[in-house]
Amino acid sequence: MSALRQNETLVLSALKKLGRRATILEIAERTGLQDTAIMRATLALSESGLARVHEKQILLARLNQEGTSYAQLGLPESRLARAVLSTGGEVSVDEAMAKAHLGKDAIPMVLGWIRRKNLATIQKREGIIYIQTSSSVQPDPDEEVLRLIYEKGEAKVQDLDPQQRETISRLKSRNLLDTVQKVDREVELTSGGLSLDGLEARTGLVTALTSEMITSGEWKNLELREYDVTASPPAVYPGKKNAYMEFMEEARRILLSMGFTEHEGPLVEMEFWNFDVLFQAQDHPAREIHDSYILKEPKVGDLDSTDLVERVRKTHENGWRTGSTGWGYSWNRKIAERLMLRTQTTAVSMRYLASHKDPPVKMFCLSKVFRPDVLDAKHSMEFVQLEGIVGDKGINLRHLLGFLENFASTMKLGEVRFKPGYFPFTEPSVESFIKHPTLGWIEFVGAGMFRPEVLKPLDIDFPVIAWGMGFDRLAMIALGIDDIRELHSKRLDWLREKPIRW
Repeated sequence: MSALRQNETLVLSALKKLGRRATILEIAERTGLQDTAIMRATLALSESGLARVHEKQILLARLNQEGTSYAQLGLPESRLARAVLSTGGEVSVDEAMAKAHLGKDAIPMVLGWIRRKNLATIQKREGIIYIQTSSSVQPDPDEEVLRLIYEKGEAKVQDLDPQQRETISRLKSRNLLDTVQKVDREVELTSGGLSLDGLEARTGLVTALTSEMITSGEWKNLELREYDVTASPPAVYPGKKNAYMEFMEEARRILLSMGFTEHEGPLVEMEFWNFDVLFQAQDHPAREIHDSYILKEPKVGDLDSTDLVERVRKTHENGWRTGSTGWGYSWNRKIAERLMLRTQTTAVSMRYLASHKDPPVKMFCLSKVFRPDVLDAKHSMEFVQLEGIVGDKGINLRHLLGFLENFASTMKLGEVRFKPGYFPFTEPSVESFIKHPTLGWIEFVGAGMFRPEVLKPLDIDFPVIAWGMGFDRLAMIALGIDDIRELHSKRLDWLREKPIRW
């Protein structure tokens, strides 16, 4: 028998210590060798009749992004049933969906599973659909399997009991998980391999020279293993930036090169800066708890009694000197002082304009905002917004449209389309769309020229154009992603294989 190579000796020794039969993972933990090195050694041992390889096809279940979300938050039907119970046992579908933080577009799917699992009864009275339930929500086998896979990262379908395997099929039909085939290998010592003694003494080949071998002269008595130059090397994944973070840095570099200044503001904001300065009425639906995250503690901030506060009050009540009639109500300072998680980075623009009153003004903010929403392929409760303003004498809407087209072209985002829009604080206003290869036309920016009701209280006497971009949606287009949750993926295969775009 020819001399054993170093790795072959290590694998044989490990198998003896592991009871003659072990998985590739167990051998790797014992020897410290890579999987590819173990497989090469195993193949050589098998050809020599010293070991035998057993292969078995296994089916693995892995959660996708939506399945991961449900594993953490609960399935929609269970959340809806709990929401009904928390309101007394009967409530309209719309109210129950809002309380469970579920989107209205999910109503047919959720009601279907409510009926299928007998979680509640559904009745229609006077054109309104009501949900009734009086019993507590029992543990759901579907949720239990979701949590099981989430905690393990993946699950072998063959190791599950028959009921759990049936649940796997059901969850797959709901597109909450994926199943992949994998070959599971075990290596077993043959009687010939088991009878070998003095494995270390039989080692005659080395795979690499060390500095000690060279300096001591030992290399002269060693036989080096031959290299197969036609063999494919193992994949090497060098360090690189996250593709989403790289895209964000590119947007920042482009705006800075265009002469913009980057600015930031507080994430916890007073409604005064988030809404009131923007001439958004205090009874506007966007200020309700279903559309904004309101702080429980502390509830209010310290709003100084400045001239700006007084001018904003008058603008809301009667229009002040803006040429507007205002909203015609009595402005409430206590509402303006309420604390919230900012819903738009336009609050940063307002703070910036309040302290930069001389033109020209060019500022952008690339930061997080927060809005209650349903987590799905296109929406998230926490996302990044790219806000920008340009103010100077002679600025008009054509400058705004030109900037948006230029920015999209520089970022290689593709075709841009505009249509008239409405926002409480800009007039005229536009909405801009970019085409996603899979999802179609996606709105990526709302823009316009700040109204006099916004600028005059800030003591700004020159026109200002402004835009707010859903930056995560831009990244989806640029990176070819169909699901917004993939931007924060922990999947190493996606992170490794995503090419560097810039």
